[in-house]
Amino acid sequence: MRRLVIAILSAALILPWAAPAFGTEPRCAVSRDTGKCLITATDPGTPERPGRSVDDSAAPAADRKPATGPGSPCIWEGEGQSTSEMKKPVPCTSDRGIWSNQHNCYLSPAPVEPQPPPTAPEWNGHPPDEGAIHACYNVADLLTGTLWLVSPPDAADAGPTPGEVAQIAVERMNLRAIEIGMSPDPDGPGVVALPTWLWVQDPGEQTFGPITRTASAGSVSVSATARVERIVWDMGDGTQVVCTGPGTPFESRFARQASPDCGHTYTRESGYRPGQEYTVTATSEWVVDWEGAGQSGSLDVDDLSRSVQVSVGEAQVLVN
Repeated sequence: MRRLVIAILSAALILPWAAPAFGTEPRCAVSRDTGKCLITATDPGTPERPGRSVDDSAAPAADRKPATGPGSPCIWEGEGQSTSEMKKPVPCTSDRGIWSNQHNCYLSPAPVEPQPPPTAPEWNGHPPDEGAIHACYNVADLLTGTLWLVSPPDAADAGPTPGEVAQIAVERMNLRAIEIGMSPDPDGPGVVALPTWLWVQDPGEQTFGPITRTASAGSVSVSATARVERIVWDMGDGTQVVCTGPGTPFESRFARQASPDCGHTYTRESGYRPGQEYTVTATSEWVVDWEGAGQSGSLDVDDLSRSVQVSVGEAQVLVN
């Protein structure tokens, strides 16, 4: 994908950057030195990524599905059970009250009337001027007992959703942009009409996946698995190449063959571009599947990118 130039232009590695998140605010800060993603997960539930010019019709079906919602923060746990398989999401409010993960029941917003006498065991030793006794209802809206609360229940105290806990798991993955593999090498000149090979130089958990991490918050534990769905290569000449795998590293035995799975051929030299070079950018598009607390879903992750400069020229043959 490079053209032979008479003056050899060395390729400089461009500082990595992260495409802006498509949630309410950017959620990924990428180190300019390491290319590592510091805060990776975007808000779930956004089905599209504005500004992308890549034709998604060529992408796998899993890439085109929208991210699912964050799940319910209110979790019912079957009595006598401690495994996550027995945890089920429930509405956070009902006609009976507000769900409490801690007490595994709906708590009545208003204290029971009449309140038990000050010597009743429900007060747990607290005086009547400190809190009140509230009713506790199970998921079938049946009264299961009463308990003392220092203040009325509040739906805002439900805790994080599984999707939010999954974001914590993603942050622990320390995802980062790939190191670009190219042939002809960016440090040397490329030639018009010569096939250029593209690949992931350092495929691994943090650059290509799959990678799995777990996280817990409150009563919610989530396992999240991230993987690169595809890599979009912007070749700098107005062309984008979409590769669903890491690509094949070039070997000298391949000579002038085209890459079998990820490559490009330049048709014009780069002398007309600023700096007389093309900027090649590889953008990794990650997807995350999570499950926990009896729920499952998916998250979108900020795309991670890295760039290099390449010079491409016309091959000239001298005849004596």
